[in-house]
Amino acid sequence: MKRSLLVFLSAIPWLVGFSGAAGAQDKYPSRPIIFVVGFSAGGSSDIFARFIADYAKRTRAATVVVENRLGLAGAIAVDRIAKSAPDGYTLGMGSISSLWVLPQVQQVSYQPLRELDYLGKMFTQPLPLYVLADSPFKSYEDVLSYARANPGQFRWGTSGSRGIAEILMASGFQHAKVDTVTVPYKAGVEANGALLGGHIEAGASTDFGPLLQAGKVRLLVETGPVRIPGQPNVPTFKELNYPLSVEVFYGIVGPANLPGEVIQWWDSLLAEVVKTKEYAELCEKISALPAYQDSAGFKQFVARGYADLGKALAMQSTTPK
Repeated sequence: MKRSLLVFLSAIPWLVGFSGAAGAQDKYPSRPIIFVVGFSAGGSSDIFARFIADYAKRTRAATVVVENRLGLAGAIAVDRIAKSAPDGYTLGMGSISSLWVLPQVQQVSYQPLRELDYLGKMFTQPLPLYVLADSPFKSYEDVLSYARANPGQFRWGTSGSRGIAEILMASGFQHAKVDTVTVPYKAGVEANGALLGGHIEAGASTDFGPLLQAGKVRLLVETGPVRIPGQPNVPTFKELNYPLSVEVFYGIVGPANLPGEVIQWWDSLLAEVVKTKEYAELCEKISALPAYQDSAGFKQFVARGYADLGKALAMQSTTPK
């Protein structure tokens, strides 16, 4: 009996050490985090995701692997996130299209208010209609005049079928009572390629920044409610009294029921990120506006905006054409 007790007592330090090692090993994150992006490499979401991955590695020694899952204006990526294990190792980017619009206008296989957790709203972006810098269309009114005189001849590209760009711009043209042709692409960079190649007359996308900075495009109208910095002559849909004008936002989401430890880790990381000079420079690079909200704030924002947009879409569908 004494011998057994001595053996047990002598083992206590080893057991405590093992327990501590196991706890340290299990501390989040203990393995690579998959970060799913629903848009192509080089787009705003992808650039931001890779910035976050680099920052997490430099400051937390965490490995974040960006995975591009294109299609359905980001909904395919969000579905992958929603269906993953709620352990914090599969996260990604959500946007107005995948979180607010698509679940209300067509069938998707996830419920954004029930099957997702929200880790942080990160930035908003203008979503303008733009043409090549040497285009004969000098203003939005030029486009409307041409479309009235040439029904079905004005072609404009978007970053995905039934995404926010298509819905907002189509709503604007509908309100102006003109007949145009929407050409959906898999990503904004593809729409931009078609514009540069002369296959379409205009683009409507958040991925206009690099082209604008290079002097290759002219912005004509902003679909959102706020004027674009540095573009004093570009009107907004809100100023034109159009019925649908909302801000385009991007944020980090995960599957529902994430552990508190995961949410706290990301709250800490993101609150630190948005105070850096690099974050401000990144927003400028992708023509974005800083708009950080923590996990709790982002969740409330999504729920409120989802309901408001649903009402606006319902009013639009019942308005006589």
